[in-house]
Amino acid sequence: ITKKNTKMKDEAKAKAKATKAKGQKQKPKHLPKKMATVAMSDHSIYDDLFYHPNGPLELVYGSESPVRHVDVARHISSAKKRRRPIQHLSFLGCRFHDGTRTAFRALGKKLRRVGNVQELAINGIPDMGNEELASLAPFLNSNVSLRSLDLTGAAFDVKAIEEIRRFFRRNSSLEVLVVGENECVGDEGVETIVSSLQAGQGRLRVLAFESCGLGRVGASSISAYMARGGMSLRILELSNNAIGDAGAKTLAETIKCGHRLGHFGLNNADIGDGGAQAFAKALKFNRSLHTLSLQNNKGITDVGASYLLKAVYNTDSINTITGSNHALKNLTLQGCSRVDPTVLQLVSKLSAHSRLLSTKGAVIRFKVSNHLNTADCGMALDDFALELMPHIISFIGKSNNMKSLFHTLKSMPLLYTQYDPQAKSIDEENDGEEPVNDTNFLEQFKLSSRRARKYFAIFAYRIPKCSSMLRYHDRRIRNKHESSDSAINSQHKL
Repeated sequence: ITKKNTKMKDEAKAKAKATKAKGQKQKPKHLPKKMATVAMSDHSIYDDLFYHPNGPLELVYGSESPVRHVDVARHISSAKKRRRPIQHLSFLGCRFHDGTRTAFRALGKKLRRVGNVQELAINGIPDMGNEELASLAPFLNSNVSLRSLDLTGAAFDVKAIEEIRRFFRRNSSLEVLVVGENECVGDEGVETIVSSLQAGQGRLRVLAFESCGLGRVGASSISAYMARGGMSLRILELSNNAIGDAGAKTLAETIKCGHRLGHFGLNNADIGDGGAQAFAKALKFNRSLHTLSLQNNKGITDVGASYLLKAVYNTDSINTITGSNHALKNLTLQGCSRVDPTVLQLVSKLSAHSRLLSTKGAVIRFKVSNHLNTADCGMALDDFALELMPHIISFIGKSNNMKSLFHTLKSMPLLYTQYDPQAKSIDEENDGEEPVNDTNFLEQFKLSSRRARKYFAIFAYRIPKCSSMLRYHDRRIRNKHESSDSAINSQHKL
């Protein structure tokens, strides 16, 4: 029996070595549960890629070689046969072997039978017109689980949009809608889409109509959708459209009224100083917008840029800096050729530092410190409560040099406009009257206004109870080691 077992073991080892030598790989018993991404650049697909159990698929078709719609249909059928959900389906700049129209007709019929696609991207296919999009209408109108739809770089117009209008109205799962680089859409197409979205119960978070031939009418339609049914919208991209100042004012009014939009792109949108001023007024009330991109708007000058800058960095006083908009951390004005380069540099500097700071307090401290480092005058402290003034002065002295602290103290109106003993005595000598006793300059607050007496109460409490240094203006205490003559000769040298 022992010899027989040893012989069987030797035979098993020999068989394993022979299998390894032939290059045959045994199928693994267990494979990790993960998503299988299949890149389709040829005409075939390996069935081994479908062996991942119970994981969603991502089918991506590129532009390396022409794609046959028969292969696409076979891939979708294989996924359905193995009960594999298709999470993502992309056609990125594809060239179809049998023609774009034929391919989309077959694709529409095949996708209608699947119905579990969650993300669909048809990007960079200029041959996709009205008939091609209409071929996908049966699939889109019956789908209620599609979360993302990207139709960038096509050539369809409002007629094709009417064919899939039911999709925008029924699908409550749609979160991302991108329709870009298609001048045929226009104001009418945008109005059709947003009116259908408004009639539905969707939760759209990303809406992009970049380079779609929008104008003032299209901007008004989007503004109406945001005010009524689009409160869940967080990213809005309308760059490379003729929005103009009128459309910008309409959109700014919507943001001002409490919409929680986070990212707003309006690059190269024909916006001038009027639109910039409208957004500056909206930023005084809106505290959710963190990115506002206004690049390459040639109509914005120093006037419009100053309004926007003052909304996020009002340097009239420390109180106005604190009350500025600190939620907007990314304001971009690059490409606005009529704006002073120093203003553009300041806006870029504020945005770059604000993005790195995580708290609102850190942003405020940076803005105050930056102003004290660059301003030639002090910071006005008159608007602050008097109890906070010692802490503010301490902060300025620690964060900046003594020059900034001096300018800040000098900017307090109730201090630098008060009685100057030396100047007053000179004026009264010229008038032939006796000079006023200049013992203590804070004593003048006692008989002043009510507000000045509050200043006196604060500062007199913190100043040591000793005679003022002005007592040495006319005399000096004589040292016991020196004669009275030397003390007299050294008068007024302090």
